[in-house]
Amino acid sequence: MKNAMNFIENKTLPIMTEVSNQRHLSAVRDGLVATIPITVIGSLFLLVPSIPWPNGYVNFFASNPDLVSKFLIPFQMSLSLLAIYACFGIGLRLANSYNLDGLSGGVSAVFTFFLTMNITSFEEGSFLSVTHLGGEGIFTAIITAILAVEVVRLCEKWNIGIKLPGSVPSNVSSSFSALIPMAISVLIIWGVVHFLGFDVNELISTIVTPLLSVSSNSILAPLIFVSLTCIMWLFGIHPAALMSIMMPIWTINAEANMAAVAAGQAIPNIGVQPFIFTFLWIGGGGGTLALCLFMCFSKSKVLKQLGNLSIIPSFFNINEPILFGLPIVLNATLAIPFFLAPIVCTFVTYFAFTTGIVPGMAYPLAAVWTVPSVFSAAIATASIRGSMLFVVNFLIYGAIYYPFFKNYEQKLVAQETGEQITQSA
Repeated sequence: MKNAMNFIENKTLPIMTEVSNQRHLSAVRDGLVATIPITVIGSLFLLVPSIPWPNGYVNFFASNPDLVSKFLIPFQMSLSLLAIYACFGIGLRLANSYNLDGLSGGVSAVFTFFLTMNITSFEEGSFLSVTHLGGEGIFTAIITAILAVEVVRLCEKWNIGIKLPGSVPSNVSSSFSALIPMAISVLIIWGVVHFLGFDVNELISTIVTPLLSVSSNSILAPLIFVSLTCIMWLFGIHPAALMSIMMPIWTINAEANMAAVAAGQAIPNIGVQPFIFTFLWIGGGGGTLALCLFMCFSKSKVLKQLGNLSIIPSFFNINEPILFGLPIVLNATLAIPFFLAPIVCTFVTYFAFTTGIVPGMAYPLAAVWTVPSVFSAAIATASIRGSMLFVVNFLIYGAIYYPFFKNYEQKLVAQETGEQITQSA
């Protein structure tokens, strides 16, 4: 066991740390996170006419299809164009990381992304298909945003561009500086897609489809994500790199779920963000809300005080005070339940969704991770059975954490008692 821990600490974790700090992954993560307000608002507009109860409410919207179509407009303007928003955010963040002009980076990224599309002409006019502007175009948006900004960086490095005198306003100067790099990015994509006839979106779809199939309906993806996340937290490393990898996949799956609901079809995907952040991370990474509740009634003064201070943030799934204050990081006693409990709940949650005991997550993007899990579970599934699954998992966490908590509490109480005796003497 000691050798395994040493191997993880000395060999694996440095690699994870480097990946976590990698600027491109950080830009992807930040760009996708920036779309959260858009996706939440769009999801809520879809949710309002789709709530399956009570009957009077359902019948009202069923008899007013025009009203339903109006509610769907914000949903379509958010999820159907999600790749555009993400592309701009990624380009801006990546440019900022190089100390380049972020606005120029974002605009160049979006322009380059649009060049991967084809315009279809009819008698009524010319149209741009939204097929790859939503979730399906996320990976194309990521690649084109990185390409556009890297071209800008290289041009800056090699002093390629239009330089204006210092007396020219900075906003005008930055626009002209971006002209040549943007032209290079456009020429690259235009040449590959429209001159050589190479379909970038189709190629990316072919590569990504196996990843989506694994993440959508297999238990393997959540097990790997949960295991690696717990290991990283136990050594005090934020699992941001894992988020960067999984966020695009979760977003694509979520968009497909919500599109299916809007079309009246069955919900296709299990592999969406609420599977982890609502049903497993109850109280934060490692599902520590039950542990925090135990601490509030602890015989140890230290645990009780920390529990009282941490219970409200934990209710909103923020548990850094416990991870680093208890601590759970590098804590041999609490490492076992911190790793074991989420694994058990992963199997329980997967079983609940695959068997239909809990309905599919129709509105995953409306379930923001900072919303208390008991509420976001009902929002994601539009069913009280989602909240019931939360209760089941919460009880499982409590049952697994409790004996280890009592053991740790006993040690702290003994230390506190010894300190009191020493002080009295």
